[in-house]
Formats: sequence, structure tokens, C-alpha cells
Amino acid sequence: MPHDRCVVDLQNKPNNFTEIYAKALAGDDSVRAKVPVLEVDGMVMVESMVILEYLQDKFPGAETTPERRAACRLFADRFSSCISYMPVLKATAGSSEESEALEKLVAGLKSVDAFLREFGDDEGPFLLGSTFSLAEEACAPFAQRFFTVLPGIRPEHNPIALLEEHGLTRLLDWFEAVCTRPSCVETIPPADELVGGYRSMLERMAAATA
Repeated sequence: MPHDRCVVDLQNKPNNFTEIYAKALAGDDSVRAKVPVLEVDGMVMVESMVILEYLQDKFPGAETTPERRAACRLFADRFSSCISYMPVLKATAGSSEESEALEKLVAGLKSVDAFLREFGDDEGPFLLGSTFSLAEEACAPFAQRFFTVLPGIRPEHNPIALLEEHGLTRLLDWFEAVCTRPSCVETIPPADELVGGYRSMLERMAAATA
């Protein structure tokens, strides 16, 4: 149904979900089905940015110029490539591998902070100032997980402490505004479930490489 919303267990995907995903790819069921999926009037869309840009076209927001739309897309691309905390979680605590992963994460945080300072609007915490735009829509799930999962599994590496230690106040304001926004708070799973899910995933990854 076009307006139905459901949660999918990605470790035990139901057949109707994989069938809908394959429909988006013209019947190709060889691709691993993943979320999100949006079905509207018989058309099925997959991939987060595709869905977000469809919704932006359907319900125009603050991204009213080509320059603003490009800035939002570039921010989303920079964020996903720079804010990578999984290597920290995968590394053994106290190891040189963990130190290298943490150093790379801090470098990424500095890069995103610099982007916000250079191209962001100072009238508010988001990229476009007070407006929650495509940039935040694309990055909010990753931001919420970063702020929840990293300290939940490695409390010695608290994101807020990292940002404060390196003077990344512009990015800290952005994170706090995104993670406390009601629409974001309402859609993230409970912290214990989120952290527990990541612990299980890390255990499976470790077992697969043992």
C-alpha cells in the first residue's frame, strides 16, 4: 500500500519485501534487497538519495536554487565518506589499529566542520541555517547512530567529547540540532536496541573473519 509504513528485519527478510525490491529493478532479484523502499502509485523506488530527491521534487522545500541543491548533495556525500566510525568499533580496544581509525575519524569530523563553516548559513545550526533540508534528511540516520552507537559500545570515545576536544563547535551544533529534532527522535530505534543490533553485527563480522 502506498501509505503503509513497516519495519523490515534485514536478517530475516520476508518474501514480499524482496519481491517489492526486485520490482524496482525491473524484476532483477540478484541484487541484495535493502531499505529504504518507497512505493507510490505502483512505482517502487530504492536508494535513499533517489527517494529523498523524489520527495524534494514532490514537496519543494528550502533547496530553491541549483546552488543550494548542489550544496546539500555535496554535504551528504562528504558526510557519508568522512564520518566513518565502524573501523573504530571493529578494532581491538587500545590497539594501534584503533588509534589509526580514531585519527581518521577525527580528520573526517574536521573536514565536515570546515564544510559547514565555509558553505553553511550562520542563521541557524543546519546547513541552510534554520531550515532542515535535504542535507540533514540524508545524513540524520547516520548522525543519530554515530551519537548513539559509538559511545554505547566504546564509551571512552564519546562523540561530543571528541568534537569539543578539537574545537569543532559548528559541527557539534549541527549534530545536536539534528539529533534532538522531534521528527528524528521519533524515528530512531531505542538506544539499547540500536546498540544491541550493532554488537550482534560486530560479533558476526568477527566470526566471519576468524
